[in-house]
Amino acid sequence: MKNYSDATLVGQLQKNSEEAFREIYDRHWKSLYETAFYKAGPEDAGDLVQEIFLYLWKNRSNLQLQVQLNTYLHAALRHKIIDLYRLKTQRGLYYESMLPANPQAAPDYETKELDGIIRATIQRMPTRMREIFLLNRDGDLPSAEIARKLSLSDQTVRNQISTAIHRIRKAVDAYRNSR
Repeated sequence: MKNYSDATLVGQLQKNSEEAFREIYDRHWKSLYETAFYKAGPEDAGDLVQEIFLYLWKNRSNLQLQVQLNTYLHAALRHKIIDLYRLKTQRGLYYESMLPANPQAAPDYETKELDGIIRATIQRMPTRMREIFLLNRDGDLPSAEIARKLSLSDQTVRNQISTAIHRIRKAVDAYRNSR
């Protein structure tokens, strides 16, 4: 397979060839990893590259490349990096909304305690509610997509998210009132 072109390997991949997949991985992982390392940092680079190849394998039968494989893989990586930054921004806004308005005024231990309270509250949620909440907040999925993914109605998903947020606010308020 080492002498095959990328186009030939993609054709073999579409026919479920694990050997073709390994050759594609061997050819392209390093370039993707270096780009991910430079743009997203060392803590996320490996996961991003793994997600690209996992997606490639899962969608191998429907793969229709309009560009060269290398260009396709790097475009997919670029989208993953954008999603990662979007997720980090959303998480930051979420935690910011739960934490004191002026973090400089709050001692570090208070911030850590609140973070622990929020995490504990999430862990105490019923399994389905926690799953929906985390898909929405950490997975950056809109309620309609979560509903489709879990075979639930959109309104049920919205209700679960609303209840989860209510529980977190109640726990944070109880903490603040106890001080």
